[in-house]
Amino acid sequence: MEIEEAVQRMSLAETPSDPRWSGSVKVTDEVVRQAPMKWLAGLLVALLRRNLPTEPMRYGFEVALRRLATMPCDAARVALVRRLAVEGRSWGEIRYEIAEVAEWLATGQPPARLLEVFETADAADELAACLLQETALRYDATAAAGFAARLSAAGHPLAKLPLRVTSAECELTPPRQTDPPEQRYAMLGEGAPPAPGADETDVTATGLDWPDTRRALSAHRYWLDDGAGAEARLFLLSRPLAPAGFGASLLRVLGADSTGGTLTRTCGVVTADVLRTLFLGAAGGSPYGRRRYGAYGRLASWESLAALVGVPEMDTATIERAAGECTWLCYTSNWHLEVSPAMDIGIAVLRPGHRQVAILAVTTSD
Repeated sequence: MEIEEAVQRMSLAETPSDPRWSGSVKVTDEVVRQAPMKWLAGLLVALLRRNLPTEPMRYGFEVALRRLATMPCDAARVALVRRLAVEGRSWGEIRYEIAEVAEWLATGQPPARLLEVFETADAADELAACLLQETALRYDATAAAGFAARLSAAGHPLAKLPLRVTSAECELTPPRQTDPPEQRYAMLGEGAPPAPGADETDVTATGLDWPDTRRALSAHRYWLDDGAGAEARLFLLSRPLAPAGFGASLLRVLGADSTGGTLTRTCGVVTADVLRTLFLGAAGGSPYGRRRYGAYGRLASWESLAALVGVPEMDTATIERAAGECTWLCYTSNWHLEVSPAMDIGIAVLRPGHRQVAILAVTTSD
């Protein structure tokens, strides 16, 4: 099919009630999804020339852009994808986000092609900033230190993250681009040993004011937008508790909503498990809503971890060191309507000093 014919057919219908809707959408489903790279690039340029895009045109644009971004290509084609992605956002009611396009490119392009982008990228280039972190999640991006420095000088929040994964991020799995997009849910503590704690305890707990409550929920902020139940609290124990005694019995003492009912599962975990769960909650989004994608998902997961361990600054080395000195639990309970482990997240941490316990619980199992 010629490009102009494809554009014309996409423009015939705006709503599903139009009898020509099926034919308009089929252009994308049957032609765009199979077309070669050069044709896709031509289609995207042609679509942007239309001032009043129909819904099938917007749909076709997004599918074509995703396919083009995930096809291995040369530097000129990567530059074209970056330009078209930005222009497309102002063209019509396009559903993709700039951070999402960065994920597409990082999934489809080899590391050498990705690193070329940062040689000349400007600090105001949001797609390049997101792409830097998507690259760092998959490869060693230290060769892009110059661009990272420009981002830092401009005060970009993503500049706070390292250019390669840390040891605590060893369990991270960057999002894979699938068509249609694949949602994944983490089950924290799967296969971990149970942590019942002491049979009896004389420890009591007092709730503390926690200014970092909102920060602790950073990784799951989009979950809250979708109506998820959430609880983030900090407690002071009546006496120091040995790490070996940190288990389900102690969680019941806290009196928190998420730990006050029936604890269906309590397991001991480590920092890497916790960070992976936070990352997937942010990057992958809730079962019903938006995602942050890899770059901002990584930032949000470190912000949540920093709050849980009590580190005020966003310095990953300091946060990782403090987290390694903590004792971690994961748990699920019936505090909401039902227990669905893939959509229930419960994290508890015994901080150094063994007197403060922070918890973070989020659920969408309604």
